[in-house]
Amino acid sequence: MPDVSQNLESAHTAPIFILGSGRSGTTLMRFMLNAHPDIYISEEVCYHFWLRNSQGDFRKRLYAFFHSFSYAWLRMDPRVVLDGLPKNFDQQHAAQIYLRVLQCKAGQYGKTRYGEKGPLLIEDLDQLLQEYPQARIIHMMRDPRAVVYSHYTMPWSTSSFIGANLMVHHNMRTLQRYQDRLLTVKLEDLLAAPEAQLRRILDYIGVPWSEQVLHHTDHLPENDGIPFPWLMEASRRPQQKKLSWREGIPPVWIHLTQRWNRDTFQRYGYEPLPLASPPSLLQQAAAILMDLPSLLMTGLRYVRMVAGFLLIPKTRTATYQTLLHSLNPAAWQRQGWSPELPEPPAVNVPDELLKK
Repeated sequence: MPDVSQNLESAHTAPIFILGSGRSGTTLMRFMLNAHPDIYISEEVCYHFWLRNSQGDFRKRLYAFFHSFSYAWLRMDPRVVLDGLPKNFDQQHAAQIYLRVLQCKAGQYGKTRYGEKGPLLIEDLDQLLQEYPQARIIHMMRDPRAVVYSHYTMPWSTSSFIGANLMVHHNMRTLQRYQDRLLTVKLEDLLAAPEAQLRRILDYIGVPWSEQVLHHTDHLPENDGIPFPWLMEASRRPQQKKLSWREGIPPVWIHLTQRWNRDTFQRYGYEPLPLASPPSLLQQAAAILMDLPSLLMTGLRYVRMVAGFLLIPKTRTATYQTLLHSLNPAAWQRQGWSPELPEPPAVNVPDELLKK
């Protein structure tokens, strides 16, 4: 196992980040890369989210992060992360501590390359590029219509077509500002020609080729991530995604999605679907008006969910489940998943963390 107690300043490789709109293949990419003998990408650590949204000075916010639901599923003693840092560490060490989290987790599996996967990283992309200028950032891209429909069917997302489109449109506008710093991988290309795409990705990362990335289901690490069903489905052997959006999205919303994401379609080569009877302006306006209540409910539920995550102890798993269900309750039934979550692993956060 590599020495994970060393200072990060001596790390000889760049961190790896996998980002993209939710439901665009980020989890599948993570599993594929984690099958490589040298790579471990953590699952949605949410470090920046907790430091940004928690109250108090840096140490109190870091204390909140170590108490978080997301950190608990790393199954890692915070003392391992803090080992080797100055005793009087503060805000100026925030970037270093984040990389230590990723490095120490990779060290549990004997891996030397480390990183994080998560759609939330899009909001921190500018900061990541400033703090880690040599970072390797993989942008997973998928047909916006498929992403919108998949959001509609996810318990953690929205039942509003407007809301799903807003998320996709916002993420793509943010990512397009940094296209020269990212490696974009289309999910459709990855599924159609996995070896060609994975060779391209590993070359970009700077690690040698390994056949193991083509067989990620045979190389899944133990105790890996939060066992949400939508994450675990990517642990199975990948299949070509069915274009269920054709049947699942009403024609008026196919038209609006194509219209609102016109730039993305042109940039990434997605062809608009010709409709036998294009919706009139009146039909489009009616669809938007009918969707507005769902959009409003999503906003209210999201605020309540985030507030709950920040305030509720992570050991109250049933409350976390209720918060997740509240975003898009019908999605649990549509997917046929069990809503039950296991208790998170215990984390012993040292109280001296609050003292300088």
